[in-house]
Amino acid sequence: MTRILTALMLLFPLWAWAAPTQVTLFPGSAQVEEVSAVTVESGEAGLSSCTLVLPSQADPASLRFGKLAEKGTIADLAWKTRQEKNQSALEPLNRRLAELKTERDAVLSELEGVRGRIAFWKAQTKPGEQTVAALRELAEEMGKALREDTAKAQALTPRLEELEARIVWVEKEIADTAGKGRTVWEVRVLVAGAAPKELSYSYTLRDCGWTPMYRLEASPARKSIDFSWQAKVWQRSGQDWSDVRLFLATMQPQIQAEPSSLPPWEIGPLRVFRKAMAGAPMMSMRSDAANEEMLAEAPPEPVQVRHSTYAAWDMGKKSVPAGDTRILEIERDAWPVTFTHLIRPSLDSKAFVQARAEFTEPKELPPGTAFFFIDGAMVDQRQFSLSGRDATVFFGTDPLLTCTTVLKDKKTGEKGIFKQKQTFLRQWTMTVRNAAERPAQVRIEEPRPLPRDERINLELTAKPEPLKEDDPEILAWNSTIAAGAEMTITLDLKLDAPEDLNIDPGWRW
Repeated sequence: MTRILTALMLLFPLWAWAAPTQVTLFPGSAQVEEVSAVTVESGEAGLSSCTLVLPSQADPASLRFGKLAEKGTIADLAWKTRQEKNQSALEPLNRRLAELKTERDAVLSELEGVRGRIAFWKAQTKPGEQTVAALRELAEEMGKALREDTAKAQALTPRLEELEARIVWVEKEIADTAGKGRTVWEVRVLVAGAAPKELSYSYTLRDCGWTPMYRLEASPARKSIDFSWQAKVWQRSGQDWSDVRLFLATMQPQIQAEPSSLPPWEIGPLRVFRKAMAGAPMMSMRSDAANEEMLAEAPPEPVQVRHSTYAAWDMGKKSVPAGDTRILEIERDAWPVTFTHLIRPSLDSKAFVQARAEFTEPKELPPGTAFFFIDGAMVDQRQFSLSGRDATVFFGTDPLLTCTTVLKDKKTGEKGIFKQKQTFLRQWTMTVRNAAERPAQVRIEEPRPLPRDERINLELTAKPEPLKEDDPEILAWNSTIAAGAEMTITLDLKLDAPEDLNIDPGWRW
């Protein structure tokens, strides 16, 4: 009996890979939940032990166990690494090898049949007691058959050689893959109390995650934005996730078991550091990537699950092969928006297409790559995120709407009997033209001149009058310009100050 048990233990070791049942993917990691049937053996001090196998990317400090049956408790854990064959990489190679061998055997059988027929016809060369007419008929038939079979043999021979070479190559790949193996964690679990038949546990896994992908297509005629949100997910655990309950979380939750130490409050001289130039260059636009078909999953649609510090999307049951990248659809929607052309003439003459959306419920869209379209044409590719009940999105410039600024007068001088005042005069016009075939909603914004000294007197007149804005630093006008029409704004600025006050009229002067 002891020998039988020993043989069984060699054939079926006390550890095995467990299949994940639920995975929560964060942008740079995953929370994996597994249930594993275990084989228990007797350990020291009356404890029982079993062994779990986890991917090498698992964080040992994050391993947590569920409640054990019959009041059993985890007494101790021991971790060690070892190498094992990468079955997920070997399985496709073994399948390919079997396919090649089957194809080779079929080609070899056909070639042997052709060679047998050729040998048969060559054996019919003895005339025997046949007549001259029969011999001529036999020679004609034999020549035709030999030509056909010889042609077949010449075609099958290089095909057989090619298959043999590919079999040798795949066998070498299998040997290399089996020799490399992969590193895994072998976790020995000591249990006090009743020995469990299965263990439920969770752990944090590195080298996996997801990133958002957005597509926003503006349609000014319909006053809407067609919004779609996909998730690019990946995992490199070395094990396929088959039919797991998958959640996508917007951010990694902060886990802190104890408070931080209070740092000392030190008051001293201010140290000034120069700011480094920040900002990554704009990503180059690739229309082929933007128009790439994004695979959508079948219903039911993902459901948002709110947590205290982050949101997660329940994607339902999904399968994510190891090493592969999958595209899962999260949301599609049509946002009703208000379109406006925003022009800031002091900066340039361009009119930027601005869409303003308001939502009945707050939205939380984590940062990700977004492709922006307007009426089917791609205008930009940039980072996009959203948080709150409203959003303002820009869709490039409209070449049919332009603004021209003309400086009519600019003077600097002195006045008064003793020339104790200095004056500055400026007059300019801004003309907005709409060359489109439909009216355009336009918003013009200019900086409001602001005196930074009580001795400076400003007089500003504008026709038409600007709006009363909440921002005191902005002059703004809203208007609807008809197709083919134009709008003109005139500004007159006058300021004076004491002669001995050095005036900086600012960048707009």
